[in-house]
Amino acid sequence: MKCSYCGSELNEQDQACPFCGKATAGGEAEGRMAEGGSVSEVPAPMGATAGFDKASPEPPKKKPAGKIAAIAVAAAAVIGIGAFAVVKMTEKDPKEVVIAAFENIYTEDQVSPLEELFGVSGFQQYATAVNQQVEMELMLDECSEETVNNLSGGGFRTEFKYDKENQQGAFDLSILFNRMNLITMNAYYGDETIMAAVPELSGKVFTLDVSEGLVERLENSPTLGPVLASSDIDVEALADFYQEYMEWIQKKIEDGTASDPYGLKDAWRRYQEGSKAQENFKAALTVEKAEKGTFRMDGKDVNCKGYRVHISKDSMISFLETSADFFLQDEQLKENFLENLRMSLRMLEITSQSDVEYILHGLSVEEHLEENYEEVRDAVDDAIEELDSALSDVEMLVHVDSKGRLACVEGTTSLDIDDETVDVEFYVNLQGGSYLTQNAQIEVELAQDKENVKVEIAKKGTYDGTQLTNDWEVDWYGAEEDDHYSFTLSNAYSADDGGFTVEGAVTAADEKIVQIAAEGVVSELEKGSVLHMDLDEIRIDAPSAGQMLAGMDENFYLVLSGEYDLRPLEDEIEEPSGEKMDVLAATESDWQRVAMEAYMGIMDIASQLQSVID
Repeated sequence: MKCSYCGSELNEQDQACPFCGKATAGGEAEGRMAEGGSVSEVPAPMGATAGFDKASPEPPKKKPAGKIAAIAVAAAAVIGIGAFAVVKMTEKDPKEVVIAAFENIYTEDQVSPLEELFGVSGFQQYATAVNQQVEMELMLDECSEETVNNLSGGGFRTEFKYDKENQQGAFDLSILFNRMNLITMNAYYGDETIMAAVPELSGKVFTLDVSEGLVERLENSPTLGPVLASSDIDVEALADFYQEYMEWIQKKIEDGTASDPYGLKDAWRRYQEGSKAQENFKAALTVEKAEKGTFRMDGKDVNCKGYRVHISKDSMISFLETSADFFLQDEQLKENFLENLRMSLRMLEITSQSDVEYILHGLSVEEHLEENYEEVRDAVDDAIEELDSALSDVEMLVHVDSKGRLACVEGTTSLDIDDETVDVEFYVNLQGGSYLTQNAQIEVELAQDKENVKVEIAKKGTYDGTQLTNDWEVDWYGAEEDDHYSFTLSNAYSADDGGFTVEGAVTAADEKIVQIAAEGVVSELEKGSVLHMDLDEIRIDAPSAGQMLAGMDENFYLVLSGEYDLRPLEDEIEEPSGEKMDVLAATESDWQRVAMEAYMGIMDIASQLQSVID
């Protein structure tokens, strides 16, 4: 048999098709017979004669439509309850949602415009790992004050070169006048020799050999020897210390800790991994669901879930105490401080024994550090005790978007200061962009006896891979109506042509105090290694400066220009040119000739300046 509706194969006993649910021909006939109809009224299936064999079994009665509907409703209810249960079982705990939202304000994989455009991390690593040279020039172009304007074309130029492999370095500083070098200082280090020269004042290149045998050369110096002999300076100890200090610095450069001599970054990592302060603080939070809210994020209105968060004063105090205990008990951090303290005290010990004794009070360096730690501990305990008496619980309303990002935090608390209560309200709205904090609004208001102080911060920015803009505005409103200070800073950069602008201003009671505007071009860029900027114009307007300085234009301004260049070392590091003069071997008459030569050079420079000013 086959179903007359869908054509599926049927068994002879089937009263309804198991595939489409329609009654079979036999099922329909029996159903009609049960309702009083005749057999002849039942249509025969295709290919069969009308009528049924009287021996056919009697079909079951048809179920009422109401009962079928009830079954369907019950099934739908079961499905709905199951779906609700699944959602509830997979729904995150409110506390976990809020904590994750705060922890992920800054993420490792978030967009970093400065990294994408310039490779700033590469420049940071590059600074200590690769030979490089840095040049900078800044000149005065124009000034509203005529006396200063006479110095147009003046300024300075610096150049620094470093060769890590050969342990060589050079630093040049030039004072510019009429866009030419007025006076230059050259410094050089290499082959354990320090050199310095000022060509405009003397043709000598002053040299100091700091290699082995320095103590003997110091003691035998015609000029420095007698001075050192009559002083309390231990020359041999000083030479040993110098050698030790240079090796210490070189080791820090090689292991990358020169920029962080106390190891604070590593201490912070250990704190995050080993301290219970953060875990205990999170556990003490009370979080429950609250009303939803709509906030502007990524340029559109977004519906966000709400959570009420309670932070107790006790949890905050406990967090501070646990954190302080960790840093004050961290042995590696203490060892780093001890190492730096030893170096400082060694220098004092060499130059003035009495000073070290006064500082140590008869204690060893280790005992002195422990004493300092105890003093720090007492100061921290006093500060926490003050906070304990001033702080109160914090109530917050937190909103999180569907991606788990923090959208808004608003809250209240109070501070008890000198038996007076200061009510605190704060509001933070992170509006996203290419990263979460690119656009944001922050407000903090302090109220005491109906006198309010309010701070508003607005941050706006855009980034599309080539165009970058950032705008900051900070407003401070005091208790008085005209007590208003404002700071603004805006910058823009285009990767297409390298053009950039920077503008900043400070105002008080809507009157401009100072305004700075700069524009230029990044004319050469290799991310993380090469950067050349042409500073076309830097204008500083300071009307208040003219008012404060008698006789000056109240619309006082300066216009500067210059350039900055950073790249791998391309030029050779050369010793200053001139006649070398060993500063330790030089006699008193040698120094007198140098002094006379320098005097004549100064007089020549002064005459050049005077001729231009006149």
